[in-house]
Amino acid sequence: MSGAHGPVAQCQLAERYVARIEAHLARLGQGHDPFGHLFAIERLARAARAESCASQREAERGEPGGVGRE
Repeated sequence: MSGAHGPVAQCQLAERYVARIEAHLARLGQGHDPFGHLFAIERLARAARAESCASQREAERGEPGGVGRE
């Protein structure tokens, strides 16, 4: 995701990551494929972090649509 979509899109993206992580946690709690769900949660967390960092870098450079800039 590009930071060009702004803070609203960032929040929506974060909500989607949280929903997917919660789904994996629910399946994990039911005893389904523990390692598979743990790895999926880790991948989602890393992807969310990478997108957040990229958006912050864009904002620091002053690019349009970066978080904190309008």
